[in-house]
Amino acid sequence: MASLPSDAPPAQHRDLALDALRGLAVFGMVLSGSIGFGANALPAWMYHVQVPPPLHRFNPAIPGVGWVDLVFPMFLFALGAALPLALRGQGMAAVALTALRRGALLLYFALFTQQFKATALGGDAFAQALSLLAFALLALQLTRRVPPWLKLLAWVLALGLWWWIGFDPKRNDIILVVLAVMATTASLLWAITRGREAWRWWLLPAIVAVMLAPPDAWTRALTWTPASWAYQFVFLKYLLIVVPGMAVGEWLARGERGDGDRLLCWLALTLVVVNLALLFARETALNALLSAGLLAWGALRARRAGGLAAQAWPLAAALLLLGLLLEPLQGGIRKDPSSFSYLVVCAGLSLLMLIALQGLHRRPASLLAGLGRNPLLAYVVGSLCLLPLLQLSGLHAAWAGLVDGPVQALLKGLLFSAAMLFITLGANRLGWIWRA
Repeated sequence: MASLPSDAPPAQHRDLALDALRGLAVFGMVLSGSIGFGANALPAWMYHVQVPPPLHRFNPAIPGVGWVDLVFPMFLFALGAALPLALRGQGMAAVALTALRRGALLLYFALFTQQFKATALGGDAFAQALSLLAFALLALQLTRRVPPWLKLLAWVLALGLWWWIGFDPKRNDIILVVLAVMATTASLLWAITRGREAWRWWLLPAIVAVMLAPPDAWTRALTWTPASWAYQFVFLKYLLIVVPGMAVGEWLARGERGDGDRLLCWLALTLVVVNLALLFARETALNALLSAGLLAWGALRARRAGGLAAQAWPLAAALLLLGLLLEPLQGGIRKDPSSFSYLVVCAGLSLLMLIALQGLHRRPASLLAGLGRNPLLAYVVGSLCLLPLLQLSGLHAAWAGLVDGPVQALLKGLLFSAAMLFITLGANRLGWIWRA
């Protein structure tokens, strides 16, 4: 939940930790959606806080946040951080063209993938085959090394199939729709405020002010939208995550890098775990106290380390502490509908995860970075390829039945996620990188 869009910079400008953060987010999305669900499956902290076991019914009144609620914000943060790396050197017209093209392709992707899922087509063997065909057509459309004539043929076939099954804009992948809006809006915002970074930060309270305005306020006119399935003003709240990511991207673009200070990386990871655990348990006062102490310790360490850490740690501390001060408002931190504390806290935790990943050993970092370099493929290979193959091979019932206890429920998700990882990394080796 946002390439998916990776806004990936050229290879020589890549940051391994940033790619790994994006890859970790995609892996978390796939794992959280494929683990076993049910009364005897896994403990509540393994699911979205607001969709708890045993019934897994959405309850917007439940406050709290867990690891599953962090994966989408991590992807949005990585999106913001990648923009200055991907767009630097481009003029306003080029950035605008790139932003509109990427947004349109991602919106198409959000609609096409959702409407060609086998469950949306009836679920029979023919529907499974159609899903596999849709996956193959997307690969031809979005892989750059495909010859132009074959790419054009794939577009004609895809649009023809879509016309045949029928177009329903209300059936879309909301994560991808939000990413399409963010990729377009954030790219344009970066270009307009280039050299005037403070303007981006002033935009954030303006968005919050409009969202908090009463229904009869004149500012509510700013929330008008002609097509709610493609854009809603409320999506702009995610700029509270993307704009801080842009600031980090600016530092990376200027050549600032982390030196992988191990203690600082462990402090960052500890802060993430502590916040997820205590906010889930609703120990908010204890969490704020522990976080303040760990942030102060990390600030001293980051100042001595220099480089990216010296700039990134104060920003992470400011975001996290502000978010924790906001936590009691709006009924407590919650993902949906997103409270402002959720957005700000998750921005801070995402930055801390980026700092933590700088200390990860090369091998696991490379595996996560591989997912982060091909997130579009990684995101949909499960629904459009793996699930249809499981159904057609007759193995789906055995895999779906892994819900009798926490070990089986976790194994169910790990097997699916491992298959996704294997296919994505294999595609990377062949140069089949999907790009929006």
